[in-house]
Amino acid sequence: MPYGVYLSAAGAQAQSHRMQVLSNNLANVDTPGYKPQETILQARFAEMIEEGEVPSGLGGADDIGGGVTIQKAKTQFAVGPMKSTGRETDFAIHDESSFFVVQRGEEQLLTRAGNFEFDSRGRMVNQSGDTVLGSDGRSIQIDPTNAFHVGPDGRIRQGSNAFELMLARPKSMGDVSHLGGNQFKPLAEFDLVPRSDRKVVAGMLEQSAVSPTGAMMELIETSRVYEANVRMIQNQDSVMGTLISRVLQS
Repeated sequence: MPYGVYLSAAGAQAQSHRMQVLSNNLANVDTPGYKPQETILQARFAEMIEEGEVPSGLGGADDIGGGVTIQKAKTQFAVGPMKSTGRETDFAIHDESSFFVVQRGEEQLLTRAGNFEFDSRGRMVNQSGDTVLGSDGRSIQIDPTNAFHVGPDGRIRQGSNAFELMLARPKSMGDVSHLGGNQFKPLAEFDLVPRSDRKVVAGMLEQSAVSPTGAMMELIETSRVYEANVRMIQNQDSVMGTLISRVLQS
Protein backbone atom coordinates (compact mmCIF):
# COMPACT_ATOMS: atom_id res chain seq x y z
CA MET A 1 0.00 0.00 0.00
CA PRO A 2 1.40 3.46 -0.90
CA TYR A 3 2.50 5.32 2.20
CA GLY A 4 0.23 8.29 1.50
CA VAL A 5 -2.83 6.03 1.29
CA TYR A 6 -1.85 4.46 4.61
CA LEU A 7 -1.59 7.90 6.27
CA SER A 8 -4.96 9.00 4.88
CA ALA A 9 -6.60 5.73 5.94
CA ALA A 10 -5.22 6.14 9.47
CA GLY A 11 -6.59 9.70 9.54
CA ALA A 12 -10.03 8.58 8.32
CA GLN A 13 -10.14 5.82 10.96
CA ALA A 14 -9.21 8.28 13.71
CA GLN A 15 -11.90 10.75 12.64
CA SER A 16 -14.48 7.95 12.40
CA HIS A 17 -13.67 7.02 16.00
CA ARG A 18 -13.97 10.65 17.03
CA MET A 19 -17.40 10.89 15.37
CA GLN A 20 -18.57 7.86 17.36
CA VAL A 21 -17.46 9.44 20.64
CA LEU A 22 -19.10 12.78 19.79
CA SER A 23 -22.31 11.07 18.66
CA ASN A 24 -22.46 9.20 21.96
CA ASN A 25 -22.01 12.49 23.83
CA LEU A 26 -24.87 14.06 21.88
CA ALA A 27 -27.06 11.01 22.50
CA ASN A 28 -26.61 11.62 26.24
CA VAL A 29 -27.32 15.34 26.22
CA ASP A 30 -30.43 14.72 28.36
CA THR A 31 -28.91 12.03 30.61
CA PRO A 32 -28.62 13.33 34.20
CA GLY A 33 -25.09 13.33 35.55
CA TYR A 34 -23.54 12.32 32.21
CA LYS A 35 -19.88 13.24 31.71
CA PRO A 36 -18.73 13.69 28.10
CA GLN A 37 -15.77 11.84 26.70
CA GLU A 38 -12.97 13.40 24.69
CA THR A 39 -11.13 11.65 21.88
CA ILE A 40 -7.36 11.47 22.33
CA LEU A 41 -5.27 11.13 19.16
CA GLN A 42 -1.49 10.77 19.17
CA ALA A 43 0.93 11.40 16.33
CA ARG A 44 3.06 8.44 15.26
CA PHE A 45 6.66 8.38 14.15
CA ALA A 46 7.37 7.13 10.65
CA GLU A 47 7.71 3.35 10.35
CA MET A 48 11.48 3.37 9.91
CA ILE A 49 11.89 5.48 13.07
CA GLU A 50 9.59 3.18 15.06
CA GLU A 51 11.67 0.19 13.94
CA GLY A 52 14.90 1.95 14.96
CA GLU A 53 16.36 2.10 11.45
CA VAL A 54 16.48 5.90 11.38
CA PRO A 55 16.81 8.37 14.32
CA SER A 56 14.06 10.94 14.78
CA GLY A 57 14.55 14.65 14.23
CA LEU A 58 16.54 14.47 10.98
CA GLY A 59 13.74 16.04 8.94
CA GLY A 60 14.43 13.90 5.89
CA ALA A 61 12.19 11.77 3.72
CA ASP A 62 12.18 9.06 6.37
CA ASP A 63 10.93 11.48 9.04
CA ILE A 64 7.67 12.70 7.52
CA GLY A 65 5.40 11.25 10.19
CA GLY A 66 3.42 8.06 10.52
CA GLY A 67 -0.13 9.31 10.84
CA VAL A 68 -2.10 9.10 14.09
CA THR A 69 -3.08 6.45 16.61
CA ILE A 70 -6.22 6.35 18.74
CA GLN A 71 -5.72 6.48 22.50
CA LYS A 72 -8.24 5.71 25.23
CA ALA A 73 -10.96 8.38 25.43
CA LYS A 74 -10.71 10.76 28.38
CA THR A 75 -13.72 11.60 30.54
CA GLN A 76 -14.31 15.26 31.35
CA PHE A 77 -15.50 15.50 34.96
CA ALA A 78 -16.62 19.13 35.04
CA VAL A 79 -19.83 19.73 37.00
CA GLY A 80 -22.92 19.93 34.78
CA PRO A 81 -25.72 22.50 35.13
CA MET A 82 -27.90 22.13 38.22
CA LYS A 83 -31.68 21.99 37.81
CA SER A 84 -34.24 22.40 40.58
CA THR A 85 -36.78 19.57 40.29
CA GLY A 86 -38.82 19.88 43.48
CA ARG A 87 -38.60 16.10 43.99
CA GLU A 88 -37.24 15.41 47.45
CA THR A 89 -35.53 12.19 46.33
CA ASP A 90 -33.51 14.01 43.67
CA PHE A 91 -29.98 14.83 44.83
CA ALA A 92 -27.03 16.74 43.40
CA ILE A 93 -23.38 17.09 44.43
CA HIS A 94 -21.78 20.51 44.18
CA ASP A 95 -18.21 19.35 43.56
CA GLU A 96 -16.67 17.48 40.64
CA SER A 97 -14.70 14.82 42.51
CA SER A 98 -17.45 13.07 44.51
CA PHE A 99 -19.90 10.36 43.48
CA PHE A 100 -22.95 8.56 44.82
CA VAL A 101 -22.43 4.83 45.38
CA VAL A 102 -24.86 2.15 44.20
CA GLN A 103 -24.80 -1.61 44.52
CA ARG A 104 -25.33 -3.84 41.48
CA GLY A 105 -25.10 -7.46 42.49
CA GLU A 106 -21.74 -7.90 44.20
CA GLU A 107 -20.28 -4.78 42.59
CA GLN A 108 -20.24 -1.17 43.76
CA LEU A 109 -20.62 1.46 41.05
CA LEU A 110 -20.29 5.23 41.10
CA THR A 111 -22.67 7.77 39.59
CA ARG A 112 -23.33 11.50 39.52
CA ALA A 113 -27.01 10.99 38.69
CA GLY A 114 -29.00 11.47 41.88
CA ASN A 115 -32.50 10.84 40.49
CA PHE A 116 -33.35 8.19 43.09
CA GLU A 117 -36.66 6.85 44.35
CA PHE A 118 -38.06 4.41 46.88
CA ASP A 119 -39.46 1.17 45.47
CA SER A 120 -42.54 -0.66 46.79
CA ARG A 121 -40.43 -2.30 49.51
CA GLY A 122 -39.06 1.03 50.76
CA ARG A 123 -35.62 0.48 49.30
CA MET A 124 -33.91 3.45 47.65
CA VAL A 125 -32.87 2.66 44.06
CA ASN A 126 -31.66 4.52 40.98
CA GLN A 127 -33.34 4.51 37.56
CA SER A 128 -31.62 1.21 36.67
CA GLY A 129 -32.90 -0.51 39.81
CA ASP A 130 -29.49 -0.54 41.54
CA THR A 131 -29.56 -0.17 45.32
CA VAL A 132 -28.42 3.20 46.66
CA LEU A 133 -25.97 2.84 49.55
CA GLY A 134 -25.95 4.88 52.73
CA SER A 135 -22.87 6.23 54.50
CA ASP A 136 -22.79 3.07 56.64
CA GLY A 137 -22.29 0.93 53.53
CA ARG A 138 -25.75 -0.60 53.69
CA SER A 139 -28.80 -0.04 51.50
CA ILE A 140 -31.12 2.79 52.46
CA GLN A 141 -34.35 1.18 53.63
CA ILE A 142 -37.45 2.90 55.01
CA ASP A 143 -40.92 1.74 55.97
CA PRO A 144 -42.96 2.42 52.79
CA THR A 145 -46.17 2.73 54.82
CA ASN A 146 -44.95 5.72 56.85
CA ALA A 147 -44.05 9.25 55.84
CA PHE A 148 -40.43 10.35 55.51
CA HIS A 149 -38.69 13.69 55.19
CA VAL A 150 -35.60 14.76 53.24
CA GLY A 151 -33.66 17.76 54.51
CA PRO A 152 -31.97 20.34 52.27
CA ASP A 153 -28.62 18.68 53.03
CA GLY A 154 -29.87 15.36 51.62
CA ARG A 155 -30.34 13.63 54.97
CA ILE A 156 -33.37 11.33 54.98
CA ARG A 157 -35.39 10.99 58.19
CA GLN A 158 -38.23 8.70 59.17
CA GLY A 159 -39.20 8.71 62.82
CA SER A 160 -36.05 8.20 64.87
CA ASN A 161 -34.08 6.84 61.89
CA ALA A 162 -31.78 8.99 59.78
CA PHE A 163 -29.92 8.06 56.60
CA GLU A 164 -27.11 9.75 54.67
CA LEU A 165 -26.17 8.93 51.10
CA MET A 166 -22.71 7.41 50.74
CA LEU A 167 -20.36 9.80 48.94
CA ALA A 168 -17.18 8.39 47.40
CA ARG A 169 -14.13 10.40 46.42
CA PRO A 170 -11.58 8.52 44.29
CA LYS A 171 -7.94 9.13 45.17
CA SER A 172 -7.40 9.92 41.48
CA MET A 173 -9.89 10.48 38.68
CA GLY A 174 -7.78 8.04 36.69
CA ASP A 175 -9.11 5.36 39.06
CA VAL A 176 -12.59 5.76 37.55
CA SER A 177 -13.65 3.90 34.40
CA HIS A 178 -16.58 5.12 32.30
CA LEU A 179 -19.14 2.31 31.86
CA GLY A 180 -21.36 4.27 29.51
CA GLY A 181 -24.35 6.44 30.36
CA ASN A 182 -23.93 8.04 33.77
CA GLN A 183 -22.26 5.17 35.64
CA PHE A 184 -18.63 4.55 36.48
CA LYS A 185 -16.60 1.69 37.86
CA PRO A 186 -13.99 2.33 40.58
CA LEU A 187 -10.66 0.74 39.65
CA ALA A 188 -9.14 1.20 43.11
CA GLU A 189 -10.17 1.83 46.70
CA PHE A 190 -11.92 5.17 47.16
CA ASP A 191 -12.22 7.48 50.15
CA LEU A 192 -15.49 8.46 51.80
CA VAL A 193 -16.24 12.17 51.81
CA PRO A 194 -16.09 13.45 55.41
CA ARG A 195 -19.29 14.90 56.82
CA SER A 196 -17.78 18.41 57.01
CA ASP A 197 -17.06 18.32 53.26
CA ARG A 198 -20.35 16.92 51.98
CA LYS A 199 -21.93 19.17 49.31
CA VAL A 200 -25.18 17.31 48.71
CA VAL A 201 -28.43 19.18 48.13
CA ALA A 202 -31.91 17.69 47.81
CA GLY A 203 -34.54 18.71 45.27
CA MET A 204 -31.92 19.34 42.56
CA LEU A 205 -30.42 17.23 39.81
CA GLU A 206 -27.16 17.61 37.93
CA GLN A 207 -27.79 17.69 34.20
CA SER A 208 -25.58 16.33 31.44
CA ALA A 209 -22.28 18.22 31.12
CA VAL A 210 -22.45 17.98 27.31
CA SER A 211 -22.66 21.29 25.47
CA PRO A 212 -25.00 20.53 22.53
CA THR A 213 -23.75 23.48 20.46
CA GLY A 214 -20.08 22.70 21.06
CA ALA A 215 -20.56 19.00 20.37
CA MET A 216 -22.43 19.71 17.11
CA MET A 217 -19.67 22.06 15.92
CA GLU A 218 -17.04 19.41 16.70
CA LEU A 219 -19.11 16.79 14.89
CA ILE A 220 -19.34 18.95 11.75
CA GLU A 221 -15.60 19.63 11.86
CA THR A 222 -14.80 15.94 12.34
CA SER A 223 -17.09 14.96 9.46
CA ARG A 224 -15.30 17.37 7.12
CA VAL A 225 -11.86 16.11 8.15
CA TYR A 226 -13.04 12.52 7.62
CA GLU A 227 -14.31 13.39 4.13
CA ALA A 228 -11.00 15.12 3.32
CA ASN A 229 -9.07 11.97 4.25
CA VAL A 230 -11.39 9.81 2.11
CA ARG A 231 -10.90 12.17 -0.87
CA MET A 232 -7.13 11.92 -0.40
CA ILE A 233 -7.38 8.12 -0.58
CA GLN A 234 -9.46 8.36 -3.75
CA ASN A 235 -7.05 10.87 -5.34
CA GLN A 236 -4.00 8.78 -4.53
CA ASP A 237 -5.72 5.66 -5.85
CA SER A 238 -6.55 7.50 -9.07
CA VAL A 239 -2.96 8.74 -9.46
CA MET A 240 -1.60 5.26 -8.83
CA GLY A 241 -4.01 3.78 -11.38
CA THR A 242 -2.97 6.36 -13.98
CA LEU A 243 0.73 5.66 -13.32
CA ILE A 244 0.28 1.90 -13.67
CA SER A 245 -1.70 2.39 -16.89
CA ARG A 246 1.08 4.53 -18.39
CA VAL A 247 3.76 2.03 -17.38
CA LEU A 248 1.82 -0.83 -19.00
CA GLN A 249 1.35 1.20 -22.20
CA SER A 250 5.02 2.10 -22.53
